[in-house]
Amino acid sequence: MFKSFYNFYFPIFYFILHIRFSMSRKSIILQDINRIQFQNQFTLSGNSILNSNDRLYFITAIRSDGSWQMNVKGNNSDPNFRNYSRKGNGDFQFMIPICANEISFTGVIEFSGFWINSSLSSH
Repeated sequence: MFKSFYNFYFPIFYFILHIRFSMSRKSIILQDINRIQFQNQFTLSGNSILNSNDRLYFITAIRSDGSWQMNVKGNNSDPNFRNYSRKGNGDFQFMIPICANEISFTGVIEFSGFWINSSLSSH
């Protein structure tokens, strides 16, 4: 099972690495991606706000009994896609994690994911 998981997700994460996360001039390195599935995992209550200046957050799952909304300040280099809201209903597991600088939720019981340290980049 691990081999199929690795074969499926590694190309995706490898592609993500070649995209420079530049909204707040943050960047990640390849070694971070190799460790993130095992380190820095969390499950927090839905009223928690993720907004540390030195971290990038990846949301993998949401648990909710009804409708929910996720407000994201993202890392997209296109300013039109940096800040957005995503809505859903019930429990949801993201096939590809949502990456952001800041995330807040409404209508969520708890959410799971992982974070990595990020550094400021010069461009």
